[in-house]
Amino acid sequence: MAAEAYGAAGAHGAEKASGGFPPFDASLFTHQIIWWAIAFGALYWVMSRVALPRVKDVLDARAAKIRSDLDAAAAAQAKAEAARHALDKAQAESRSEARRLVDDMRARIAADIAAAQASADADAARKIAAAEERLAMMRAGALEDIRVAAAGLAGDIAAKFGGVAVSDAQASAAVEQALKGRA
Repeated sequence: MAAEAYGAAGAHGAEKASGGFPPFDASLFTHQIIWWAIAFGALYWVMSRVALPRVKDVLDARAAKIRSDLDAAAAAQAKAEAARHALDKAQAESRSEARRLVDDMRARIAADIAAAQASADADAARKIAAAEERLAMMRAGALEDIRVAAAGLAGDIAAKFGGVAVSDAQASAAVEQALKGRA
């Protein structure tokens, strides 16, 4: 049938055909092994000389990039740690400075309060002394008025009940003597 369809040229090699699947044909096995070895060698050479070095370069570049990224991350982490440490130190210094300022302000306020208290106490003492002085003067004036009134009253009583006329000086001396006797 193949000879009829292709003529005499198509029938060439038809005598050797077993009629099965060509890779399983034992007569073609040596040719297949040779071509397989040539194809494998060519593929191995292309892979080992061209493709695998490129893959190796890509993997090396990727590993170098990862290594550099990790190194950069470690450096950034160290820098961040240093910055955090500096921030903590700055915060501690700021807190201590703020505490010092607050303590200084409290001391100044306490000193101002103490000075104001002392000034107020001194002013109050002056006012009390002035008031006591005025009170003493008023008491002395009142006692003098009482003595004068008592002397006048004693003179009036002596004139009214005793029928004796007493001078103001005598009445004052009698009141003084009576007051001394009571004290």
